[in-house]
Amino acid sequence: MSLDPSSLISSFLVLPRNRLSPSGSVPNTWYFSIRHVPLDPPGSVLFLLNPASGYVHIEGPLLPTSDKESLAVRANILALLLMKSFVGSLGGAASVGRPWEWKTDDAEMAGAVGECLKGMGVGDGLETIGVVGEDERTSGEEEWQKFLQSLVNVVDNAESSA
Repeated sequence: MSLDPSSLISSFLVLPRNRLSPSGSVPNTWYFSIRHVPLDPPGSVLFLLNPASGYVHIEGPLLPTSDKESLAVRANILALLLMKSFVGSLGGAASVGRPWEWKTDDAEMAGAVGECLKGMGVGDGLETIGVVGEDERTSGEEEWQKFLQSLVNVVDNAESSA
């Protein structure tokens, strides 16, 4: 999927938006953060979690130099990756639509990503990024550790069978 900003934004804006996830059983709220992957070569990814369902989605890897970029550049990258995640149906076959709400664990980044989204024409409240509470932060850390351990296991198995 292309990251051409204008077509990505257009595709994102036409997605339906609901308070509940497609299953209808949990809020359509997504927590995102940048996470470091300590494998060889090391890198970072955009980690997305629906805290109520435990569903995890990863976008990336981010360029190794992205952490050295200005806040505005990093926020622009994240805004585009967030939209790409949902335009791409979070890696699934069926459309999941747009999220109802986004949250992150970094207040400064929340404001910067929100400004980028607003500048790209994203509205309906999605230009306002919330900050997670302690329970969501803990849930996010637990789900990240599970994901990371699965990733390490896959790499270890691949290396041992090679």
